Amino acid sequence: MADGGFLIKFDGKEIKRCYAVSFDYDRHEYIINEKERFELPVEVSTIMLEVEKG
Repeated sequence: MADGGFLIKFDGKEIKRCYAVSFDYDRHEYIINEKERFELPVEVSTIMLEVEKG
């Protein structure tokens, strides 16, 4: 990964570092770096993105 990116947190717990992330509410999933798809946890109530600079 290039210098910097995003740190994804669900309910304060670190989940993944990446350079791109998207969320699909209808499919209940999130996509990391435009290729890895993951199901959103059912119980998640807060999603945070922190910008990391290299």
